[in-house]
Amino acid sequence: MKWLCPIVVSVAIFGVGVEAVQPNTDAGRVQQDVKMLIDALYNAEVETVIRYTHPTIIAMQGGVESTRKAIRDLVVKMKSAGMRVESLTFPKPPEFLEGGGRRFAVVPTLSIISGNGQRSESLNFQLGVLDPGSTEWTYVEGSRLTKENVQTLFPGFPASYEFPPFYRKKL
Repeated sequence: MKWLCPIVVSVAIFGVGVEAVQPNTDAGRVQQDVKMLIDALYNAEVETVIRYTHPTIIAMQGGVESTRKAIRDLVVKMKSAGMRVESLTFPKPPEFLEGGGRRFAVVPTLSIISGNGQRSESLNFQLGVLDPGSTEWTYVEGSRLTKENVQTLFPGFPASYEFPPFYRKKL
C-alpha cells in the first residue's frame, strides 16, 4: 500500500480533460497511456489501472489482489470526496532514457483538480518503463522516486539522471 496509494493518488489528480495526444510517436504513445491510466482510474476500471502499473509496484503491494483492493478503496474515497479534474496537460515532451536493458520515459504532467470545496495544482511526472521483451509500457508515479530507490526498483537506471521537479499546491 505504501507505493500504490501515492502512485494512484497522483494519478487521481490528473483525470479527464487531457489535451489531445498523437499516439503515432513514442512520445504520443506514453502520453496516451498516461491518459488511459488516468481515465481508467476515474471510471473505476481497476483491471486497466493494474495493466498500466509496473509489476514491481504490484509485487511491492502484496500482489494483484492487494493492489486491486487498494485501487477499489481509492476509487471509493475519490468519489466520496467529489474529486473532479479541471485540466491535465503535458507541459513538456517526455524524455526517453535507457539503462539496465530497459527503456524509460519520463512523462511530465500538470493538472488542476477540485474536490471538497478546494482546488489544487500538481506538477508531476509518471515514469514509463518498457521492460526487455515487452511491447507494453507500464508506469510508476514520479514524486516517490529518488536516485536511490529508482536503482532498487530498476537496477541500471541512468544514475546521473535528474528527475524533474514536482509540486502540489492549493489554489
